Amino acid sequence: MGLRQAERRRRPERAAQYESPVYRALQQRLAAAVRRLRQQREWTQEEAAHRCGMTVRVFQRVEGEEVNLTLTTIARIAEGFQVDPAELFKVAKSR
Repeated sequence: MGLRQAERRRRPERAAQYESPVYRALQQRLAAAVRRLRQQREWTQEEAAHRCGMTVRVFQRVEGEEVNLTLTTIARIAEGFQVDPAELFKVAKSR
């Protein structure tokens, strides 16, 4: 499903929620954490997707901040990377 299709499926009364600073910050943190964990393990997106039990396209959408994830998907990501789900929302430390 493309980004436009996802936007069409969203309820109009909730549109502002998807642009709120809190929502965007959570989505950015999650994407950055997933990307960081994958790179630390030297996994391809394909390998990470397989380990997380999802398609490559869904995994790419996670890393690309293009998807509103359910708790079950967050749990699959945490299990795939063998981390506590809270790790997926921590602010990355500056280098």
